[in-house]
Amino acid sequence: MSQKLLLAMAIGLITLAGCTQNPTASNSVAPERDDPAFLEAKNSRADELYMNPDSAKGGSAFRKIYIAPANLSKLQIIQPEDAEPDTEWDINDVEASVVQKALHTELAQTLSFESAYNIVETREESDMVIKTTLVAIHPNSTRDEVEAGAKSGGALTVSMALVNAKTGNVMIRTVDTKSTDNIWAFNQVENDDPAINLIFRSWGDSMRRGLLNLQGRAYDPLANPLQMKER
Repeated sequence: MSQKLLLAMAIGLITLAGCTQNPTASNSVAPERDDPAFLEAKNSRADELYMNPDSAKGGSAFRKIYIAPANLSKLQIIQPEDAEPDTEWDINDVEASVVQKALHTELAQTLSFESAYNIVETREESDMVIKTTLVAIHPNSTRDEVEAGAKSGGALTVSMALVNAKTGNVMIRTVDTKSTDNIWAFNQVENDDPAINLIFRSWGDSMRRGLLNLQGRAYDPLANPLQMKER
């Protein structure tokens, strides 16, 4: 990454000082479809989850969730067709810290929304573990095109699974791609852009709704109904 961006990211990391790896979740309300904050992320709900009812047996009382650090090692940068590779998209340690914090914060807030689940600090305390792998970043335009005035939209693909902490069996899985008006938030952390946060929030919200449904606890009256398929 450029010296300018590295400096900006270093400044951004300072704001993380003193924060724990697993910040305490607030009970802030997840954005509804009519909320302006919700509209900042396009297509921002993962509306198809793959459910495993067998893994939910005996787990209707599960409430404690451990959010594992995201796996960034398999992340691919999928450039626009015929574009040359752009190594400046590679996520460095500073950016990785920002992504990890944003992901944990948003998942914690949505999963604990309306006190549905409790976020715990260690796997040993948990009934369930949520595992996330960032699969790909898809910028719609090349760096040169954006500098020349092209829009900075793109998409992010993630694989997410909620597993039984004791057995390791998958309870819920989703592999989903979401679009955003500013995929460049990944290497413009000095802007404190909420684009990636909103994407992570929507995945956490879908996972929470799916788990409530799987446990037969309640109908969660958010936006469109989930489309569920048994594995």
